[in-house]
Amino acid sequence: MTAWLTGITLAAYLLGGLRLICYQRNGARYRRLISLAAAAIIAACLCGAVEILFYRQHPSPSQAVLAVAACLLFVRSRGNLADLFRGRE
Repeated sequence: MTAWLTGITLAAYLLGGLRLICYQRNGARYRRLISLAAAAIIAACLCGAVEILFYRQHPSPSQAVLAVAACLLFVRSRGNLADLFRGRE
């Protein structure tokens, strides 16, 4: 059970972090606080992936669920954290 759980969590961390890194503003306003939050979330995602990949940490089921949920939110918002914080309709 832990092998597939580890793979799913690792993929979610990497995909979520990379989705936030690849965000294109396309003329959107620069917001310093949103950028700092994005940098912190990217660091947390990629540090979680490094822990799993290099330190052989086994994630708990709750950590896997949170990683997948966050990844789905990042992909759904196309990496735009301002839309997530604002709550688009």
